[in-house]
Amino acid sequence: MFAIPSIALLVVFMIVKPQEFVPMLQRVPFLHLFTVFAVLGYIVDVRLRRLQPRSANTLPWVVAFILWAIISIALNTPDQMTVRVLELAVLFAFYGVIAHGVQRFRTFQIVASVAAAACMFVAVVCLQQGFAPKQCVGGDETDGDVEGEPDGRICDSNLDCRGPDAEPSTEYRCEHVGLFGTYSVEGRVRYRGALKDPNEVALTVSAGAIALLIGFTMRRRGKPIIQFVFWTCVVLAVVTVFMTQSRGGLVSLMLVPGVYLIRRYGAAIVIPASLVAIPILMFAGRSGADAEVSTEMRYEAWAKGLDLWHHNLLFGVGPRQFGAHHFLTAHNAFVLTLAELGFVGMFLFTVIIYLCVKTLIVGLRAIEGVPGTAAPKVWGMALLAAMTGIVFQINTLSFAYHQVLWMFFGLVGAWYSAVRHHQPELEIRLKLQEVVAIAVSCLLYALVILPIFLTLKGEM
Repeated sequence: MFAIPSIALLVVFMIVKPQEFVPMLQRVPFLHLFTVFAVLGYIVDVRLRRLQPRSANTLPWVVAFILWAIISIALNTPDQMTVRVLELAVLFAFYGVIAHGVQRFRTFQIVASVAAAACMFVAVVCLQQGFAPKQCVGGDETDGDVEGEPDGRICDSNLDCRGPDAEPSTEYRCEHVGLFGTYSVEGRVRYRGALKDPNEVALTVSAGAIALLIGFTMRRRGKPIIQFVFWTCVVLAVVTVFMTQSRGGLVSLMLVPGVYLIRRYGAAIVIPASLVAIPILMFAGRSGADAEVSTEMRYEAWAKGLDLWHHNLLFGVGPRQFGAHHFLTAHNAFVLTLAELGFVGMFLFTVIIYLCVKTLIVGLRAIEGVPGTAAPKVWGMALLAAMTGIVFQINTLSFAYHQVLWMFFGLVGAWYSAVRHHQPELEIRLKLQEVVAIAVSCLLYALVILPIFLTLKGEM
C-alpha cells in the first residue's frame, strides 16, 4: 500500500508536530510533502487495483463545507486567499487520504496505531511536564498567558520571578517546564502549537489515545504482557487528562468508557455512572474565581459570535477571522462556524458530524451477529466512544478546523470503507427528512436556544 507510509507520517506531523521543535525538520515543508505523497500514493494504489475508487459517504458534505469556506474567504478576506485556501486544502487532503486510502482493517489498524501513538506521545510529554520543576517563563502577555521562553530560574510562585534578575519590561509566570520547550499555563499541562490549550490536549488524549488504546486492548485479549502495556498507557493518559484540569475534558474522558457501558448494560447504567462521575467533576476540574471568569468570558464570546452572524447571515466573517473581531476565540465549534461561515457553514459542519456518528451506529447494527466481524466491531466502538467525547467537548472549543477532529472524520470514513469492502451492499446516507431536521435544529440553536441561554446568563 503506497499511501499508508505517507498517511502515517502525515498523522505524526499533524499531531506531534516535530517540525516545531527539531530545527533540522524546519528546513523542508514536510507537512506539505507528505500530503502530496499520500495523495500520489492513493492514486498509485487505485491504478494498481489495491484500492477501489470508492468515495466515503461524508465526502460530498466535506467538499461542500470546504467550497463554502473558500467562497467566504473570497468575499470577506480576498487578501488572505492563498494562505487560507492552502490551510483548507491540507485539512481536506488529511481527511481525504485517511478516509479513502484505508480500505482494509489491516491497514486501518496500522493508521489507528500511529494515531494512538502520536496522541500518547502528547500525553507523555504533558505528564512529564506536570511533574517537572517550576521555572520562570518570560515573554509577552497574551490572553492571560505568557508566550515566551523559560529563563532557567526555579520558582514557587509568580512573585519569585520578579527579582533582580528579571527584565523590567517582561511579563513572567511561574510554570512547569517540560520537554521540547513546553510549559504549563496556570499550572495546567499542555502541549504546543495547535495543542497549546489544555482543554484541547484533554480532548486529544481522551479521543486519540484512550479510546483507540481501549480498542487495541479489545483486539489483544489473552496476551497479558501486551494488555499490561496498553492498560498502563491508558492509566497514564487518564492522569494526563486530570492534570489539564479541563472540566470538559473530564466529561469527555468519562464518556469514552460510558459508551461501552451503555452498549453492554443499556441505559440503566447511566444513573449509577452519574453518581460516580458527578463527584469527580466537582472536585477534579478547575474551580474557584478563575474558573468562573473563564466561563463568563466563554459566554461573552458566544454572544459575540451571534452578533457577528447577525451582521452576515449567509457567509459569516470568513474562516480564522473571529479573532479579528473579538479578543478571544469562540470557544464553541458551532458558534465559530456560524460566525465565520454563516448559517450554511454551520449546517454543513453539523451534517458532517451527524453523518459520522450515524455511520458508526448504523454500521455496528448492520454487522451485529455477522461472523468474522470482530475487528470492525472493536474499531467501530472505539471510534464511537471517541466521537461521543468529541461531540460533547467541541461545544466549548473552537475545534472546527482542528487536525484532530478531521483525523477522526477520516478514520470514520476509513472504517466505513473497510466495512463496505466485506459488505458492499451496505449504504449509509442521509435521508431528506434528516437533512431537514438538521437544518431546523441549527435554526433553533441559532435563533432560540443559544439566545435564550445567553439571556439567562446576562450576556444578551
